[in-house]
Amino acid sequence: MCLPGYSLGAAGRGGAAVKINFRQSLAVVLLSLFTLSSHAADLAASVKERLAQPGVLRGDFEQNKQVSGFKKPLVSRGDFLVARDLGVLWRTKTPFASVLRLSRDEIVATQDGAVAFRLSASKEPSVRMINGLLFSLMNGDVSSLGELFKIEGGVNGKAWQLTLTPRQAALGKIMRKIELSGDQFVRRILLDEANGDQTAIQLSAQNTEPARLSGEERARFE
Repeated sequence: MCLPGYSLGAAGRGGAAVKINFRQSLAVVLLSLFTLSSHAADLAASVKERLAQPGVLRGDFEQNKQVSGFKKPLVSRGDFLVARDLGVLWRTKTPFASVLRLSRDEIVATQDGAVAFRLSASKEPSVRMINGLLFSLMNGDVSSLGELFKIEGGVNGKAWQLTLTPRQAALGKIMRKIELSGDQFVRRILLDEANGDQTAIQLSAQNTEPARLSGEERARFE
């Protein structure tokens, strides 16, 4: 096998010079990779410093889903509840009532009190991706996202924004990229799907009080 710019048959001063040039080029490439990795780590640390890490978080959401081939987006609104040790609940109120419950192990959707579908994280790569993303953000552990995504973005005062690009081919078949922005809380999520659909989620009215779940809230996770 021959590498570009380097011949295994090279000899003498010319061959030595080529070897040195190749080693220098390799060193530059490795240094560049290290620098990019270091930048991503610094960015993750900066975002983590800005993110609040409450045990319980409540808020409202508005979701606009633009389906490829359709002019008007599908708009839904509701509220959400995050309990760090239990998971995330998305409760859609309009246009149709439904509940989406995410735990580390599964995603369960219910409508009219009946289970509409149940997806296991051990079997569905998309479930692992979504759950890993949400739980990492809940715990302020942005650096762990680097295992699944290439992380790019920046910070400006208290505000931050990230673009996550899947590293694994399997995830790339589902999601092109994920854009996140916020301050002490995640404020906006944009999911750019591989099939051409786009989902924009705006989070608002976020609060951390009361710090404990009520009995009714805890029951919603069961």
